[in-house]
Amino acid sequence: MKINNSSLNLSTYSRSLQNLFKGKLPKAAPTQVDKVEDVSSHGLKSNHRVSYTYNKDLKRNIAHVIDNSTGEVVRKRISDAEVDRMLRTKRLMELGDER
Repeated sequence: MKINNSSLNLSTYSRSLQNLFKGKLPKAAPTQVDKVEDVSSHGLKSNHRVSYTYNKDLKRNIAHVIDNSTGEVVRKRISDAEVDRMLRTKRLMELGDER
């Protein structure tokens, strides 16, 4: 990139810098950004409900997205692998506290 010392480039640079600080810049790709929906969704969400279960070991609620027509879990807010990892981490921290 070639940088010229002309006043035109400096004024353009300072103007764009001021717009950046004021938040007046246009979107980078407005047509692509506005058309993107949730990429992790698989189908319509109007037929889903949210159910919460309380995990006594973690002392946290875990959300389950359930399909109303089939009754099966579509998505878990905290996955089973993540729950296992959190439990192992908690147990390791408790071992360190016993000293």
